[in-house]
Amino acid sequence: MSHQTNRSSPDLIVHPLMRQTKHASKEETADAIAREIESLLERLHAVVIGPGLGRDSLMQETAAKVIGIVRKKQMPLVLDADGLFLVQNRPEVVQGYASAVLTPNVMEFKRLCEAMKLDPEKVEGGRDRVCAELAKRFGGVTIIQKGKKDIISNGKDTMIVDIEGGLKRTGGQGDVLTGCLCTLLAWKRLYVDRVWE
Repeated sequence: MSHQTNRSSPDLIVHPLMRQTKHASKEETADAIAREIESLLERLHAVVIGPGLGRDSLMQETAAKVIGIVRKKQMPLVLDADGLFLVQNRPEVVQGYASAVLTPNVMEFKRLCEAMKLDPEKVEGGRDRVCAELAKRFGGVTIIQKGKKDIISNGKDTMIVDIEGGLKRTGGQGDVLTGCLCTLLAWKRLYVDRVWE
């Protein structure tokens, strides 16, 4: 949940409203923080949850509540990094939400398969069939499985991106992908909402 203000936290990728358990007062519950974040969502067109989130229980619970609000508002949602950790532990937060995009790397994809009780060895076909099956089990979310060949599937349509890229992935490329996806999803929402007319 990126948001830059004049009084920003040292880690600009995390909104300053977010709190780790050890820094939260009694009043700063996941519900209270999520309500504050909800007021910010009125100014946004798409949301990213994950990069910089961390695995602290209060941060994860707050993120789960924000995802619930995002779903009610029918906003596009991209989940990466520790947002995927949340999904692997609580698949129901995105189950059936077609406006969600998950961007797992190889290990994150494996853990999502385990969470959804999907054994890739039992799926006929290649990695693309496994990705499609996982997207189906999540109820139609879009999965971008990052790898040497990226696989994109919503369970119905599947694409393989096999264009040669750099010889080595560098740190931060996943964050750039996540930011680009969020931008494109925001533009799509503006187009569908006919904002430019």
